[in-house]
Amino acid sequence: MMSRILLLLLCTFSALAQVPRTIEVRNNCINQCNNCSEAPAGTVFEIRDVYPAAATYLWDFGEGGANSSARTGVYQYCNPGTKKVSLKVTLGGVTTVYGPQDVKIGALPDFILGKDSNDTTLMICKGDPVVLNAFGSISKPAFPVGVSWFPKGQTSDTIHVSESGCYSVMVTDVGSGCAAEAKMEVKICGEQPKAGGEDGWNFGQNISLRFTGGSSTPSAGSGPLRTPAGVAKMTDENNDLIFYTNGSRVYAKDNSLIATGLNGDTTQIQGVAILPKTTCKGCQSEYYIFTMQRNAAGENQLFYSLYDRKLNGGEGGISVMNQFLSPAPSAERFGVAVGGGDYYWLQTQDIDSTILRTFKVSAAGISAPIESDAKLAVKGPTASSHFSRDGKVLAIAYSSPPSNQIDVYDFDINTGKSTFRYRIPLVGSPYGVEFSADGKILYASIPGSGTSQIWQYAIASKDSTIMRRSTSLLWSGPGKIGALQGDPASGSIIYATFQGATSLGKIVNPDISLKDSTRSVRATFVRNGLNLAAGTSSGLGLPLSIVLTPKPTSTPSIQQSCDGTTYHFKVSQDLCDPIKNDRLDWKIYRSTLDPNRNADGLLVPLNPAGTLLYSYTGTEMTFDFKQAGDYVVTVAISNACLTNYMLDASAYHVELLDPFVLPASYTFICKEDGRIGPTSVPPVAAFTYTWSTGESSRFIQVPNPSGLYSLEIKEDASGCSIKKETQVNFTTNPLAVKKADGIICNDKPIQPYVVQLAPSPANLQVSWQSNPGIVSGFNSKDLLINRSGLYQFTLRDTDGCELKDSVKIEDKCDAILIAPTAFTPNGDGQNDVFEPSYNWNEPNVSYPKSRTQVISLEIYNRWGELLYSTKGPVFSWDGSFNGAKVPQETYAYIIRYQAIDYPEKGIQEKRGAIVVVY
Repeated sequence: MMSRILLLLLCTFSALAQVPRTIEVRNNCINQCNNCSEAPAGTVFEIRDVYPAAATYLWDFGEGGANSSARTGVYQYCNPGTKKVSLKVTLGGVTTVYGPQDVKIGALPDFILGKDSNDTTLMICKGDPVVLNAFGSISKPAFPVGVSWFPKGQTSDTIHVSESGCYSVMVTDVGSGCAAEAKMEVKICGEQPKAGGEDGWNFGQNISLRFTGGSSTPSAGSGPLRTPAGVAKMTDENNDLIFYTNGSRVYAKDNSLIATGLNGDTTQIQGVAILPKTTCKGCQSEYYIFTMQRNAAGENQLFYSLYDRKLNGGEGGISVMNQFLSPAPSAERFGVAVGGGDYYWLQTQDIDSTILRTFKVSAAGISAPIESDAKLAVKGPTASSHFSRDGKVLAIAYSSPPSNQIDVYDFDINTGKSTFRYRIPLVGSPYGVEFSADGKILYASIPGSGTSQIWQYAIASKDSTIMRRSTSLLWSGPGKIGALQGDPASGSIIYATFQGATSLGKIVNPDISLKDSTRSVRATFVRNGLNLAAGTSSGLGLPLSIVLTPKPTSTPSIQQSCDGTTYHFKVSQDLCDPIKNDRLDWKIYRSTLDPNRNADGLLVPLNPAGTLLYSYTGTEMTFDFKQAGDYVVTVAISNACLTNYMLDASAYHVELLDPFVLPASYTFICKEDGRIGPTSVPPVAAFTYTWSTGESSRFIQVPNPSGLYSLEIKEDASGCSIKKETQVNFTTNPLAVKKADGIICNDKPIQPYVVQLAPSPANLQVSWQSNPGIVSGFNSKDLLINRSGLYQFTLRDTDGCELKDSVKIEDKCDAILIAPTAFTPNGDGQNDVFEPSYNWNEPNVSYPKSRTQVISLEIYNRWGELLYSTKGPVFSWDGSFNGAKVPQETYAYIIRYQAIDYPEKGIQEKRGAIVVVY
């Protein structure tokens, strides 16, 4: 082939040397996805002619000093405008000139649909439509532009939206074809997330399979597609089929014909592929269809078309058809792999060559090819290739000549480079290869004239010796086998085609090696694993596709935590964020969940009328269970859009962690270690011990010196736990004392506190060290105090032996918040603002400590309209709304605050009414 090309070129160089020839251009736009600062990718320049390896190249990109000697030109423009681009190709002393050719580099300003670039989600109430304006935040360009909205393709500057979903606008410069996008995710408050989509395979003679709701087993029907081999399909972010193609004709999910005239060859094994044309600012609406077409020399060259979901009123259509991509003579198979979430990889191999070409398909466009070395050149017809589901392993099957084999590569999803791992020799010519869902096992199909085979290889190890020892024949039988492919939902079943068959074979348990003696169930093959619809039959191919990660959904749910018998329940998030939850109505039932969802599709308790135990209204519900057993918790949420919106009920099995007794202190006399542990534990089936030392037994041995130890017991089923502490003391004095630290509030009026000691023997003398907080009892076992502090004492026996110790009394007070019932915002300097007061401890100047932290203040009128809110630093209201004084009447307030000394009590609310008087 090389000599034929060289002869042809030498015969025509003299005529072509000075004749301008066409340069193919892609990614000619400077936008949010392709620019100098954020995502440099570059404009790509290509020519259709193929030159021998000895040729040299010199690109001039039309900017001073901007040139390249690469076969494919790549240059990142930073300024828009028309650039004169040329290429000189020199071979054997003869130079062929391409260009100079005018290339328009376009740029559009960034568009936004929200108040800023981060505002891309809009929550609305059902039945409240909103208007989206393409030019609401930026002026419409003075030059001609086109406007197209996703998903319906409207061309107006504004659209009215009343349904949930992703909406985006594409503004296109008519002159350069460059575009900028902006999107808005519209959500309807309380609307349930969409269920899993309906994926589909269409292939062979009129076969149409549908995988519904994440099922691995499809329903079989018939469709319009008739193709012998290569097909491809694409799904949306919900794994719902959008369209499919055999490289010549394009069909929508409903099997309607979208387009004809694509230049793909339907006889090639993997001659068509689809990848998303990702966007960094808009909704996913465009998809590349990659095809191969033979040139005059009979060699495959690469092309792409563009499928746009916005066309034909949102039904979809082809916006770009048969655009040239690469002249490199390619083997008749594409490979596709996922990348880092917002980009993908397209791979081919040059014919009669060991060059693997990988194109990065990203928001910036289609990159120049990234080259890797293959270990075997493709000659003539080839078998298939496949990437693992995560894109990190590549298997390429080769059929003779020169040999039958599978080459396994490690693929770097960040760079697009393939690195050879090892070779798997085969007994016959392969057709299909496929990985188990976890990428640890590889399967190969080998069709024969009368008998076909499926072989299994464990490839988790990168050691070829270990891999070869795992080689197993999974199946051998009649029929001509073709492609292998895992189901699109989970890959838990691998399907196999047979030429002209009315059923598909399937591999079940494909992730379990036949050589794994530890498993009672291993991979098996069922020849008639899926019956096809009447009148349809299989070819050899299956749809080439990637596995997309479904778009995550976030819905509120009931969250539970507990300490001992006290359970805390809260909702994980606002129902319709950023619309706040106004009211939460909780209920606890002594029941279990109904096994069937109700008419609204909700999980509910069994027999709710007869099992209601407790009701509560508030942000977070706390309940102290008195009996072990099964309970169900429900919550109804109300906000500005909805009233009493029910979440799925949650079931809990409650075990009471009581009694749990750990002595408050241990005193060991004349010992170097001692045994400590709980004297009583709850009768729970299974719980764990966790000491502060890391030990997990009920009793532990602790060494001298003294110290504070804690023990947590945790009930395994619910995760509830209790933690208690004990003070361990060691002394050489034959004295012992029981004591406990305490808490007193230093704020006036102070309630005196009794510090008690229980010495043993009881006749020990007690003397307390002088302290201003002592009221009485200097020489008593019961000390009366009125201040926090460290109170030291001495115990003395009849022999004069002494033991000195102390009791720590902490200063902690609860929050107190007082709000007036009326104020007069008339500007006379007296009582002009509504402002709560709280305990700052002003009377005790020697203990200046605040007890209360105000979090927020909200004022509402009688219709529930929010007139004023603040989160500080000032928590007062001057009686105005929108700059004007409010009418004289009664208004509701909500004050949220918390006790500084008791953060575990969480945020509290004070609700009331304030009268405005003039």
